[in-house]
Amino acid sequence: MAESLVHARPLILLDEAVRLLRQASSATWICHLIGSLPFAFSVLAAWSVVTDPHATVAVWALATFIPTLLFVWMNCWRAVYANRLLQQVSGQPAHFRIIRLIALQCGFGALKLLALPLAALVTFSFAETVAFFRYLSILATRPDLSPSQMIARARQLAGRDRAQAWAILPILLFLQLAVALNLTIVLAVLPQIVRMLTGYESAFSRSGMYFLSNPVFSLLVLAVSWIAFDPFVQAVYTMRYFRAESMETAEDLRIGLRRLRASVPAAILLMLLAATPASLRAAVSPDALRQSVQRAAQASEYDWRLPAPTTAASDFWLVRVTDRLLSVSHRIGHEIGGALDRFFRWLIDRLNNAMPSATPGRPAAGIHGAVYLLIALTLGGIAFIVWWKRRSQRSGQPATVSPGPIRLDAVELTADLLPEESWLALAEQSLAEQNFRFALRALYLASLAWLGRRQFLTLHSGKTNHEYEIEMARRSRSYPEARALFTGNVAAFERAWYGGHEVAAHDIAEFRERMEGLKRLLSSPLGVAA
Repeated sequence: MAESLVHARPLILLDEAVRLLRQASSATWICHLIGSLPFAFSVLAAWSVVTDPHATVAVWALATFIPTLLFVWMNCWRAVYANRLLQQVSGQPAHFRIIRLIALQCGFGALKLLALPLAALVTFSFAETVAFFRYLSILATRPDLSPSQMIARARQLAGRDRAQAWAILPILLFLQLAVALNLTIVLAVLPQIVRMLTGYESAFSRSGMYFLSNPVFSLLVLAVSWIAFDPFVQAVYTMRYFRAESMETAEDLRIGLRRLRASVPAAILLMLLAATPASLRAAVSPDALRQSVQRAAQASEYDWRLPAPTTAASDFWLVRVTDRLLSVSHRIGHEIGGALDRFFRWLIDRLNNAMPSATPGRPAAGIHGAVYLLIALTLGGIAFIVWWKRRSQRSGQPATVSPGPIRLDAVELTADLLPEESWLALAEQSLAEQNFRFALRALYLASLAWLGRRQFLTLHSGKTNHEYEIEMARRSRSYPEARALFTGNVAAFERAWYGGHEVAAHDIAEFRERMEGLKRLLSSPLGVAA
């Protein structure tokens, strides 16, 4: 839309069509599929009936009449699809009458069946003829034009820029052949892939090259490739129609002006920011900013990024034993990996050597026994992992145990380092020392440990308190009062620990009261008030 039709290159036009399809809604795609799928399948069914020597004349007539009706159906839905694409480009909705659309497509469809073969024989006017009928699909939804005016307008627009029309056709033909070739390869090897993976033989896998030489296979490839590629072709001609119309109506310029008008508030805001005096801006010298960054980087909160200090403990007996265990584990893992690799190679060789039956008897007997064994081992391993995980969760033991004394002011402290009883003991010790801030943190970690043991939370060092609140709200939908109590405790802890507020004895008492109420609610049966 940025270039005029005269200077528009075919590749630019195709790129705009691709962007138009990417921005199209699912309803637009459904409009095309509703029309194309029944017509394509009716053509396949009609071919199957017509080639059947035992079919009667009545069946032949019905098999040819149904695709005719569905051809009109397909043209009507193609016109709706083209109208939605044009509406997406121009932003102007269009209204049409269904009865009028059906009548127009009956006439235009019959004209297309006669004109396109003749234009292909003449060759000189084929590109203009294709564009003419594509434009008719768009103009058929305009209620302000009569059928003769639609034909005249489509003929006028199709006659513009014949060089571009002829440049587009080879590219579209090449892309259509590429799609058809890919579908041919996929549909040809699909029965053999099914046979190799499952051991099941069908009439398709036993037919060999006859499966590819069957006319129904070629018709299936053409039908599926047409269904997949025709929306792009219509999008290309819709963009070309919009460009041709814009040369007279300047609709592309109006769209650009509307976009500029929408961006005026942002431009005014940027101008106001640029016009702000320098005295009103917070001026910070580079030296002061550099010193502030250095002081922040040297704080104790960022000691985790420093490498661990090297010690002379490499000769310690525990280090040597650990290194040997790791090396032995690595060798064992390497041997297991090699055994699995040999097993899968043997299995693939057995499947590849399974030749199809020479007689048209019943198919090979199901999946090979080795595949059943592999599936059973996989399911058994998954069941063991699930059982072990549930057993470890029910045991109530912490995942990891801190090897040294716990410091309640440590940054990397998490609730899964100790069980609930140990955190409560640390809280009592902090209360005895009149350190209410540490006591509040220990009580908060104790509540997280209890919720993790009851599987209301999944403890992890990378989770934030807000993520714990979201998980608690999701897992305790039946306990709205418990969610409110937990949210209150989180707010009290963050206000004291991160906000720097003073913690008094009554804050500890309120936190404990909410924590005990939370335990009573979650421990009671559903629907029983604690």
